[in-house]
Amino acid sequence: GLRLVDGVCLVVDIVEGVQVNTEKIIKHAVLENIPLTLIVNKFDRLILELKLPPKDAYFKLKHVIEEVNTVIENTVPGRGEAKRISPEKGNVLFSCTNMGWCFTLQSFAKMYADMYGGIDTDDFAKRLWGDVYFNPKKRNFTRKPVEEGAQRSFVKF
Repeated sequence: GLRLVDGVCLVVDIVEGVQVNTEKIIKHAVLENIPLTLIVNKFDRLILELKLPPKDAYFKLKHVIEEVNTVIENTVPGRGEAKRISPEKGNVLFSCTNMGWCFTLQSFAKMYADMYGGIDTDDFAKRLWGDVYFNPKKRNFTRKPVEEGAQRSFVKF
């Protein structure tokens, strides 16, 4: 069945993470050379059930993405780098079906630019993931925290 599709939208519960059946789908998609898009769903569970602070929620999200990338790498050792998923590549979406929202870094950057104007959405989107911090005093982004306990830009925005 996978040979007939153009791509796979893989929906993963952020609390449950990658399950056995999810691994099978990832492996089939990778072996058939079908592009993967990860939709990390149920963000509300991080807040309502686990009661995670934003910083810990970010690390949980990062862990789920790395789980998928580990399955990809283990499926095609040495060739997994090209097939990796990453919010920066635009093949990871963040969603909450209960609250009716879904976004990518690019769509969030566009929404933010539409609200506040004067923002290059491509540059902003690139700075919303990873070890990137916003310095509100200088109004720029840095790779190092500007102060103790600074939030990564994904958490901040």
